[in-house]
Amino acid sequence: MTLQDPFSKNENGLIMGLIILALFGFYYQLGIYPLFLEEPRRALIALEMLLQDQLLVPTQTGDLYYRKPPLYNWLIILSAQIFGDFSEWAVRFISVTSHLLLAFISYLFFKKWSKPSIAIMAALSYLFSVDIFYYFSALGEIDLFYALLTSLMIFVIFHEGQKENYARLFIAVYLLTVLCFMTKGLSALPYTALSLLVYFSLKRRFRVLFSKEHILGICLLIVLLSVYFWAYSLSFEVEGWWTTLYAESADKAVGGGWSKWFSHFIAFPFDTLKNLLPVSLLLPALLLSKRLSSDDKVLFWVLFVNFALFWMSSEGRSRYIYPLFPFLCYLIIKQSGHLDNQWFHRYLRIMALVLLVLVSLALPVVLWIQSLEAIPHLLVAVILAELLVATAWFFYFKADVRPFLIILSVVVIGKLMMSHIVPQSRMLQSNAAKDKQLAFDIAELTEGQEIYRWGDVRMSLTTVFYLERERQQVLYAKDNVDPGSFYFVYADQLNEMSSYEILLELSYHENKIYLLRIRPSIGK
Repeated sequence: MTLQDPFSKNENGLIMGLIILALFGFYYQLGIYPLFLEEPRRALIALEMLLQDQLLVPTQTGDLYYRKPPLYNWLIILSAQIFGDFSEWAVRFISVTSHLLLAFISYLFFKKWSKPSIAIMAALSYLFSVDIFYYFSALGEIDLFYALLTSLMIFVIFHEGQKENYARLFIAVYLLTVLCFMTKGLSALPYTALSLLVYFSLKRRFRVLFSKEHILGICLLIVLLSVYFWAYSLSFEVEGWWTTLYAESADKAVGGGWSKWFSHFIAFPFDTLKNLLPVSLLLPALLLSKRLSSDDKVLFWVLFVNFALFWMSSEGRSRYIYPLFPFLCYLIIKQSGHLDNQWFHRYLRIMALVLLVLVSLALPVVLWIQSLEAIPHLLVAVILAELLVATAWFFYFKADVRPFLIILSVVVIGKLMMSHIVPQSRMLQSNAAKDKQLAFDIAELTEGQEIYRWGDVRMSLTTVFYLERERQQVLYAKDNVDPGSFYFVYADQLNEMSSYEILLELSYHENKIYLLRIRPSIGK
């Protein structure tokens, strides 16, 4: 039985069960742990746009923010309106749902390109790719939404290009490129340019790139982006956008020096294979199979050229190539589907067996990890997970169930355990939890009073977000003393103040910061 054969009744039941369990794992306890990493930045910018009634102008602690245009922040605002507030759930909902949508859209396109079994396996492989499934899908960051838009742009190129419907192709591609730019800035343009260039070059239709339809698409891109920046210019100068976006892109391309570049060049392909697990276990099929169709060859080179852009950049990160993941999964699954030999089947059965043994033995060990003792209902979770493993063992010994589905089952069981343990741990023990509680304490201490940053004071964005959310006020910077108000001040700035009372001491990046209250008796 190969990966492209129709699914048996047992396999259909297993796939449906995996999808249901995965959906539960994605959203279970998604909103109980505080925002961290880049999450509070995205939420903070969205919150400030709403608080200042200025939806076109992103700010961070009241300062103009140029690194990312505001589309993703608009979606966070929409999510917050739907769910009632700027909760952790509302902030993360967009990211998780984007991943699910891209998996579904991938299935819809792949089933037009290949057999239904290949389409389902490829979509599930993308959905369960471990870097996203275990980690990034639990974060309210920008990359999965950006991947949704960028992958859809590549789908459109192949779908409409096959029909030679160039007007629809270029209009849709450049509309999506506008959305990508409004999400992540200049990084949207290379994806579009390289994908179009490689596709039409290999299809021997290079002249289409000089057609009136393509020119119309480019004009659409320029006009729509100009409209935004014109509207922005009515409030603030736009020069900061160009210098910041260009500098950020250039730094990602050449920053770090030769040593860093060489280390990245060696590690990046292996990191990609690791992050694509479990489908990268099938990579031998891509190397052994010689049935790459002409369309698949074009897709391969589109992926390779886009991959090479970040491979050659020392600042390239795995999340930057998330838009390529669905297509990589598709090519690997499709090539695996052509292999019908005992060696490959035995290899997959051994991999499934090893994973089942490992997860069967590892689950009880969780109960003896001291750092997890505070996790509630851990024994119940382990018992339920072992029952799911027993079910996977049952399917493993069924002759009509492909071993790769067993491998996917183990990945889903691991996600369920992580969804029970990790959110609780982050809620109870993380630095972000301490920063969140600190924000609540400060909000209570300063209730009804003005609070500012003194000059260029920078602090944890987790603390800043929750403080602004609780007070419903932006934490602006200020360079003059306002009696009766509160200020965050670096330790070496205390000599600039007079007649104050220190209320709290905190730290950020090894810098001591004090919360002061200026005594009301001091004049301005």
